[in-house]
Amino acid sequence: MIKFGFLCFLAGFVLVKPAIAGEDPAFVFYGYLSHQVIYDSYRSVDSRDGQIYFFPLPASIDENGNDVNRRSRFNMVEVQSRFGVRMKEQELLGASLTGLLEVDFLGTQQDYTRMLRLRQAFVALDWQRHHLIIGKTFHPSFVLESFPNTVSFASGVPFHPLNRSPQLRYTFHPHPMWNMSLSLLTHGYHRSAGPHDAQRNSGLPDTQFRLQYGDGVFQTMGIVAGYKFLTPRDETQAGTATGETIGSYNLQAFLKHTFPSFSLKTEAVYGQNLSSFVMIGGYGIKGRPGEVDLTGDYSYTNIRTMSLWTDLETRGEAFRAGLFAGYTANLGADDDYISLPGYARNDDLHYVYRFSPRLMYRAGSLEFALEWSVVGAAYGLEWDHRHRVTETDDPTVNNHIIFGTKYFF
Repeated sequence: MIKFGFLCFLAGFVLVKPAIAGEDPAFVFYGYLSHQVIYDSYRSVDSRDGQIYFFPLPASIDENGNDVNRRSRFNMVEVQSRFGVRMKEQELLGASLTGLLEVDFLGTQQDYTRMLRLRQAFVALDWQRHHLIIGKTFHPSFVLESFPNTVSFASGVPFHPLNRSPQLRYTFHPHPMWNMSLSLLTHGYHRSAGPHDAQRNSGLPDTQFRLQYGDGVFQTMGIVAGYKFLTPRDETQAGTATGETIGSYNLQAFLKHTFPSFSLKTEAVYGQNLSSFVMIGGYGIKGRPGEVDLTGDYSYTNIRTMSLWTDLETRGEAFRAGLFAGYTANLGADDDYISLPGYARNDDLHYVYRFSPRLMYRAGSLEFALEWSVVGAAYGLEWDHRHRVTETDDPTVNNHIIFGTKYFF
């Protein structure tokens, strides 16, 4: 509370002092207040008191044949409310300099819900054809010009990548319609499953390349490709040193096109260990049970994941209607696979699907939104040695309904 109060005082001082002195404020304060009513017909995997939603749990049948997880849940939450300070543009080093600081109340994990969380903190330098970002902001895989506009928080996870990371990003604009960027990143709270410092201990940055075409408003398309390294352990259970490292790649193609009456966005994602994107996947031990000494040294293998999604939305000024549809699947590992507890996000899943129609109404600074998501999750019953599902249970299905209110300022 002391830190929060100090931050509010500092923001107020920065904004009010120039006004008292008769100057234009150097910073702009912005944000929104959010309230969401959430109903689920089936117990599910979620976080932040249901604010971040993933998919239904597997069926849990008791001795009487009843599904223990076929129970409804209801909640009301405001934790995604956020505020930020944006520095007004100024000239420095021959470039246009801006900066941004943004926080919300989701915390960095479920146990810290309702605590202040740093979302973004960066400076940006723009030399027209050259652009440099230094600080924490959205991962290059989260394309700000083309992401799902769902009412449900987190923009379509686990079908669409969600990640904000500390980074250095250089972008080159060879043409007004083309840009390409190279980013070096480290993992913050959006990190891969497994040990907390696995990426940091590798001694190497997460490296991402993005090529993009379009004006960003009415049309955009492009690709993202990246590679990261993880070093989960410094020593084995037997106490001997190990530097075993695993690398993994991510590939992505995206498209947005705006028609006279609606916009279309679509994306395909494929990669290894996409858990740092809040998607299903991860990694485990390379080998077969009984053939690997779990107390000694061993190598790792990645789980491969694919995802497809499409988002449609009308272009009305006050009323808008939209539809999100997504599908993601566990494609198994690259080699023989042994699961490690905590090293994967739901490696027991086969696939997840979601259909989400929505209605939104905005009057000035106030917005009301209603979304009904039908989400199905099919869990594996049997797998081969590479953790590819050979037999799947019937999908469990949840009706995830949200009524949201936002006041923008």
